[in-house]
Amino acid sequence: MIRNRGWWAVVIGTLASMQAWDSGVLQSTALVQGIVAMAIALILFALLFISSYGTQAGAVAVCFVLLTAARIISPSPLPTLHLIGFFPAILLFLGESTGALRREDVRP
Repeated sequence: MIRNRGWWAVVIGTLASMQAWDSGVLQSTALVQGIVAMAIALILFALLFISSYGTQAGAVAVCFVLLTAARIISPSPLPTLHLIGFFPAILLFLGESTGALRREDVRP
């Protein structure tokens, strides 16, 4: 179960950064690097500070749109870039289905 969002943000941030490095984002232009960094920051912000499932799902969708845009405008191939958004999406959807991402201080 996902109780500590801070630790999950560290794990997701580390995995996303390693995946961006492995995809070859550092060999791309500064614009593409900035777009990928914004996508990672958006996911981490949504994980840490947003408790609404719909807003978090929207952040994951925007992340995929940003990663797709980065992949399209990049002069170098970025074959596995979308895995950056895959791990947070799985965490979000599994966490919501088990109720683990809900904050204890929010009562319906």
